[in-house]
Amino acid sequence: MNVRMKFFLVVISTLAAALLVGSVESDIKGVNAVPGETVSFNLVVTNDKSYERNIQLTYTAPEGFNGKFIYDGKEIEMLTLKANESKTVQFQLETPPNVKEKEYYVWVNAAGSIALKINVKMPENPLEITPSITGVAIEAGDTVTLPIQITNKLNAEYKVDLSCKVPENWSYKFTENGVEVYRIVLKPNEGRILNLEVESDSSSDVREYKVIPYFNKQHAELSVKITKTHKGENGKIKIKVVSKEGEAIGSALVSVIHISSWEYGSMASEADFYTSADGLVTAEVSPGTYTVTISKEGFYEKEIKDVEVRAGKTKDLGTVILDKKPYYAKLSVENPRISFVIGAGNPIFRFRIENRGFADDIYKLNVAGLPGNFYSKFKESLQSTEGMSEVFVKSDEMKEVYLEILIPPNAEIGTYNLTLSVDGHYSAKKNLTLILKGEYKIFFEAIQGYLVTGEAGETAEFTAILRNIGGVTLTNLNLSVSAPSHWSVSVNPSILPALEAGDGVAVKVIAHIPPDALPSEYKLRLSIKSDQLNKEEEFRVIVKEKSYAGIIGGVIIVGAIIGLFVIFRKFGRR
Repeated sequence: MNVRMKFFLVVISTLAAALLVGSVESDIKGVNAVPGETVSFNLVVTNDKSYERNIQLTYTAPEGFNGKFIYDGKEIEMLTLKANESKTVQFQLETPPNVKEKEYYVWVNAAGSIALKINVKMPENPLEITPSITGVAIEAGDTVTLPIQITNKLNAEYKVDLSCKVPENWSYKFTENGVEVYRIVLKPNEGRILNLEVESDSSSDVREYKVIPYFNKQHAELSVKITKTHKGENGKIKIKVVSKEGEAIGSALVSVIHISSWEYGSMASEADFYTSADGLVTAEVSPGTYTVTISKEGFYEKEIKDVEVRAGKTKDLGTVILDKKPYYAKLSVENPRISFVIGAGNPIFRFRIENRGFADDIYKLNVAGLPGNFYSKFKESLQSTEGMSEVFVKSDEMKEVYLEILIPPNAEIGTYNLTLSVDGHYSAKKNLTLILKGEYKIFFEAIQGYLVTGEAGETAEFTAILRNIGGVTLTNLNLSVSAPSHWSVSVNPSILPALEAGDGVAVKVIAHIPPDALPSEYKLRLSIKSDQLNKEEEFRVIVKEKSYAGIIGGVIIVGAIIGLFVIFRKFGRR
């Protein structure tokens, strides 16, 4: 409604009241009020007529002002009066809560008219502020609670914004009944007690500081004296990590990341800590604001942001609950690195699958990285001869599995990098290292034995096989034979530049028996020398008498017999 229309209505109401018979009076023509306040006027309405009649009660007020007429405890719009009768009616007018501070007029019509003035003005100090404590001594980093009573001195509801001026790096909050508040509404003449909690900076110097709480524009002044500082000290973060079932989680990784590391895109953590067997960890770090992440194999990661650590103080984050993943397996190998000699059997890796998820799972077994002529076999036990390709593991249980690598006899020595994998709903891998070594070992065997028989002047021969059975190439082999004096011997071959693993060669040893060799047993010693090893072999040659020696012996024996016979005949007759 614009100003001209309001003026027009006022003029019309005044003229109408002059023409009407009757009157309305009030002993109070004007009042002071605050925005939102409800004011009351006692109106006396009189019927000047000589007969009974109904008088309509109306009012004209600025926009936002709401009024009502109260008679005998009830709101009315019309009053019935007998001839020359008067009645007292209460007119209640509610001022808008956001009305501007100035004078306003309201016209009341009741068989007459009366103008009422409302002077809207907010008092300079609508609140009464009474702190219970105005000065307190604490240690730097401590939190102090200061009770403050505030009372609304107005006859209207009063909205109060709460704030506080504290020293740099200090913090505050207002609480009521344990709940943090920053704005309240006070009923007319209501008093409330608020608690101002002030947390000091643990690096504050030892001296007195001012704390000024504000209630809209009004304030109080409080003092906090710091008696001890923790400047230069580290702070601590305390956490307990448990599962959803309430069981403590040990060895959980707690990474403490400085907030500036996130701002500049760096993921480097300030420090890493691990929980103890009872799930507890206390991380000591420099003062600052951190992001704390808690992780554990088989569990979903938790992150806590804006963790403020103060010097010399412990920030207790309480109990953190980690939720277990449905599928997770831990693969651990007891002997991930095996050094093995070719020809000594088959190497066996022993590993364990732990199902740490809350669901059962089946894991397929595989090993990668083996050469084409190698084979693998997964077994349930060392003694088992049957292989398997997958294993079933229940939740929170484990299975031990053996991986046997079948090595071919012609395998090359060297290092083999293998990858063991178990694949279920969750897959895990481990690197294995197999180092194959060759043993320096040579095999020598005479085909027809190490003993031959011959006569003086004849030739004795030995044929043998020389084989490399150690798995490593032998180099610079020299073969030589030592023999008795005057014997002539040779070996073929006498020189071998190399003998590959698994290869063999025929060796022939030839010995020429001297013509004057006496019948007896003679020894030949074969020496095999290489860059890697030495070996000796022994042959024996039995030299026998020539074949005509028996005839000569027989003649000698016959001659001896004849001689004996002649002697017997000659002397026997005497």
